[in-house]
Amino acid sequence: MIKVLNGPFISAGESLSDAVDCTSGQLCRITMPPEWSDDAELTFQFSSDGVFFNDMYGIDGYAVTIPEVVPGAGVIIPESIRRAIAFIKFRSGTPGNPIVQEADRAFAVALITDEVEVDIPMGFKG
Repeated sequence: MIKVLNGPFISAGESLSDAVDCTSGQLCRITMPPEWSDDAELTFQFSSDGVFFNDMYGIDGYAVTIPEVVPGAGVIIPESIRRAIAFIKFRSGTPGNPIVQEADRAFAVALITDEVEVDIPMGFKG
C-alpha cells in the first residue's frame, strides 16, 4: 500500500527543508513543488533518529542528487536508496553550494507501507 505525506517544506529564503519521518514505510516517490528557483539540484540529508542528520552520499563518493528539478514532476526512488532512509531533509543545491529558494517550496513523499487494506463485508460481526 502507498501512503502519501505532505512535506518536507523548504521555507522562502532557505535552502534546507524540515525533516520528514519515513519510518512507517520506504520512500518510493517524491513529488516536486510546482515552482523552483535557479534550476538548483536537489540533494539530501538523512538520519536514523530524526535528530542527527548526515549529508547523503553514495558508495561512489558523490552526493545523492536529483540533478534537475522538474516542477510538479514525480521522481521514483530506487530501492537501494529507499531502504536507507528513516528521516530525510531536502536541500536546494549541493552540500558545498546550497541555493536559497525565493518562495516556500512544498514537496510530497510517498511511502510503501506494510499496511494492508481490509474490506470487511457489511453485516459481518467478529
